[in-house]
Amino acid sequence: MAYQALGLGNTANDGTGDSLRTGGDKINDNFVELYTKLGNGSALTADTVTLLTAAQTLTNKNLTSPTITGTGAIAGVFTGNITGNVTGNVTGNITGNVTGNVTGNVTGNVSTASGNLDLTPATQIVEVQGGGSNSGAITLNCEQNSHGQKIIAQPHSAGVTNTLTLPAGGNQELVGTAATQTLTGKTLTSPTITGTGAIAGTFTGNITGNVTGNVTGTVDGVVGGNTPAAVTGTTISGTSINVTGTGGAMKLNTLTTTQRNALTAAVGMVVYNSTTSKIEAYAGSAWVALH
Repeated sequence: MAYQALGLGNTANDGTGDSLRTGGDKINDNFVELYTKLGNGSALTADTVTLLTAAQTLTNKNLTSPTITGTGAIAGVFTGNITGNVTGNVTGNITGNVTGNVTGNVTGNVSTASGNLDLTPATQIVEVQGGGSNSGAITLNCEQNSHGQKIIAQPHSAGVTNTLTLPAGGNQELVGTAATQTLTGKTLTSPTITGTGAIAGTFTGNITGNVTGNVTGTVDGVVGGNTPAAVTGTTISGTSINVTGTGGAMKLNTLTTTQRNALTAAVGMVVYNSTTSKIEAYAGSAWVALH
């Protein structure tokens, strides 16, 4: 009902205003509307009326399509759904699903009842996107959050799209390109081993290919292939040296007499003297030609 104003007439007591009955009826109608709006029609509510600009606390209110603006805080425990975009910080616990984009920092404990962070994407893939000059990365901190180790993707210039599969088996570490680590039970296929390190241990398998360098230790087996230009070292010891095959031959160290004399000779040392074209052996006090 719209507000009903009392007819007062043009001037006092000119007989053009509302009668007492008509005026009283309008007053009653106006009050009924107010009592209905602010109470149950016959009595006013005992609650406080909400005012436009007053600072008041609302309890058990349903807000339909509200627009909440300003710098205030939304605090409390919410058990329903929030549908729409949230721009700003959310401080507190969220129990339920978050559907949509989250732009900003998430600080605090994000976990399930077990204490773990469980992610269940529809494709079973969690994607960390890169941006600007930075590739996507994940940093894992130590227990005091004072050190961090980063897992980072290759840059765009590398043009790499591949899959890294974690190794099977028990607890273990990944192999680093610069780390000093001991590898156990590994099979190397077509490896290239460079540097000044040592290959040590007892090998019971076959070495197939060319060896350039010194072999220190006992070789128990057949050495097949081309004989290098020279085999250098102090002593080759063992039961015997067998050279087999239709083209098998053993090439002695070829020296001139001057070069031979410069050697630190040991009894039994054998060389080929290119000056005399003789095979010579050191007999303890002199070199003797073998005829």
